[in-house]
Amino acid sequence: MKHTTARTLNGLILAGGKSLRMGQDKSLIEYHNVSQREYLFAVLKNFCAAVFTSCKITQTVPARFNPLPDKFDFESPLNGILTAFAHDSIAAWLTVPVDMPLIDVEVISYLISRRDTSKVATCFYDSDGKNPEPLIAIWEPRAHSLLSNFYKEGKISPRDFLKQYNTHIIQIPDRNALANINSPEELEKFKANFKNE
Repeated sequence: MKHTTARTLNGLILAGGKSLRMGQDKSLIEYHNVSQREYLFAVLKNFCAAVFTSCKITQTVPARFNPLPDKFDFESPLNGILTAFAHDSIAAWLTVPVDMPLIDVEVISYLISRRDTSKVATCFYDSDGKNPEPLIAIWEPRAHSLLSNFYKEGKISPRDFLKQYNTHIIQIPDRNALANINSPEELEKFKANFKNE
């Protein structure tokens, strides 16, 4: 059953990073018996009108995952967000990163239920509880022009953007859900703990 919202909500899997520390494409790692991009695609389909996968032009993403290659020439998740708004500037965009394996239906549902469409975005506080976590967030259409101007000023940090503008930031019930896995060592430790739970 689709979650109804006041305006179209699209999903965007942020999978356009270089994965240098991991040494392999993080979107292809299996935490839930399928690739993480496939898992997140299925999760977001519960809530979003359409789901897309942010990627580099050089990445090979199957058509069924609706690849959205970066339109801009800089390294930051902001590239994927701006590309998403270039694709559809009327919709709001729900972004999720591929390196947070504990993001699930419950986490997404919690975020959506506390969405404030009057703000530029709704997001959680990060795992330290001090700053906005920009990669799992709902970006409202009103954010598009502000993000474009932010980028034109030479700024590329989504976190800095959320700190600068009128953002609805909420506490996540369990900060462990924001654990991100960026290296083989972190992956090995996570999988060992994951199996024990």
